[in-house]
Amino acid sequence: MSRTPEISTVITFFREGEILKETIESALDQTNQDFEVLLVDNNADAQTRKVAESFVCRFPRIVRLVHEPIQGIAASKNRGLYESRGEFIALLDGDDLMLPERLARQREAFQENPRLSLVSTWYDRVSMDNTTIVRKNVSQTEGNLWQETQRILKDLYPCSKESGRGESLHFPLPSSIFFRRQTALDAGGFNNAFNPRWCEEFEFFLRMHEKGEFYKVPESLVRYRVSSPEAMKIKMQQIDWVGISRHMDLLYRVLWENFGHKSPNSKEIFRRLRALWFRHESFNFFRYENGTSLGKKLLVHSLKANPTDLDTWKLWIKAQLPKMIHPQLFWFDELLQEPLPEGANHIFVDGLFSNRK
Repeated sequence: MSRTPEISTVITFFREGEILKETIESALDQTNQDFEVLLVDNNADAQTRKVAESFVCRFPRIVRLVHEPIQGIAASKNRGLYESRGEFIALLDGDDLMLPERLARQREAFQENPRLSLVSTWYDRVSMDNTTIVRKNVSQTEGNLWQETQRILKDLYPCSKESGRGESLHFPLPSSIFFRRQTALDAGGFNNAFNPRWCEEFEFFLRMHEKGEFYKVPESLVRYRVSSPEAMKIKMQQIDWVGISRHMDLLYRVLWENFGHKSPNSKEIFRRLRALWFRHESFNFFRYENGTSLGKKLLVHSLKANPTDLDTWKLWIKAQLPKMIHPQLFWFDELLQEPLPEGANHIFVDGLFSNRK
């Protein structure tokens, strides 16, 4: 393939099956036709790989297929980054969809402001079968935890001359992002320490923001599928909530190492971040019949980090009430009776979100 496209749409896939067909078709059906589609096989099952291979056979000048043997989102996206031929890269997960105007709209944003480092878009959250719009025109980071994290880090983030006042920092949907390949390479790509999944995108966004401003196209140009029970099971097999907590701890330590001493108010901002994340982690323990003491301990850590946080104080008061009423107090249907997962203990709790290397 001698043709050098302007844009490489990178689609990573694993266990999507026939859904991948619709994803690839949406990537091919673009008004901007100066592109290639690079499919990254991250140890996919036979059915999913067969779908990918069928498009390579049908569109050999446009569609390429590569394999990434290291299991994980960071590794597979890095493979797409290194193997792409386009000046720009548009990311798309194997179960999501893009509307025909996506590449054109995002390319136009770079034409209007070449100093941008990343362009994202609004998106629609849709059912797994793509027949029902669950939530239309999602413009903000989803999940209260990450919305609050984003607000805290906006106060911390040191801005380069290219990134203006830093008001553009946000955590977009990974399937909506569009950026120059060289900018991502200069930023170091995705951090493989976050394989197989979780938190890899947030750390990547922060490093990309050092290279220039972000911009979000105020239009839904991506359709993000709600995960099916089968898809959620696969994700939980890759990493459970203890693993997710460890990745959050890794993200905290990376942020502290990079930014913990660069601003007069860094320590205060990191206290706010620790307080928020300790409070969030407490819910993982309050879900269990025998997890109350560790949940309380996390709330104590949160209050030590930020003694004025009223939301944490409310949870602390609830935690002192009889355990029999904890499910409704903490918004659970019932308490889990099984033992806590391996590694979820006092040592784990006391080691989270430390400023020590």
